[in-house]
Amino acid sequence: MLLLRKKEVILVQQTIKEASEHTGLSAHTIRYYEREGLIPFLARDKNNNRIFDNDALHWLELLTCLRVTGMPLAKQKEIVELTKCGDETVSERIAVLKEHQQDMYRRQAELDRAFKKIEKKLACYEELEKDVKKSVNQLS
Repeated sequence: MLLLRKKEVILVQQTIKEASEHTGLSAHTIRYYEREGLIPFLARDKNNNRIFDNDALHWLELLTCLRVTGMPLAKQKEIVELTKCGDETVSERIAVLKEHQQDMYRRQAELDRAFKKIEKKLACYEELEKDVKKSVNQLS
């Protein structure tokens, strides 16, 4: 890993192996993201090896977050493409993320309802288990 100082900001330059360790993504997944065009402006060295700088690492971390939260690959690509178009697309990027956030809220509410249902079912089963053990003990 190469660290460079530029105006009090430490610039990181990592290999794919280091980026994989840094993000928790496999090298295979990182290569896939690159093939799909999800890591904009990824630099390469003189030997054509990928160089992951702060921006590339940021994108990998964002993509991980978007994947974990269920954003479809097509929407992730849309954000990347809008970003490549420059700052004039900020409003569109905000809209995509807000739409995703609303979907996350909806799914969170569904999960909360399901969690409560499972808690109730567990309580019923645990009570039933106590009754069964009590009956077995009375027969012994």
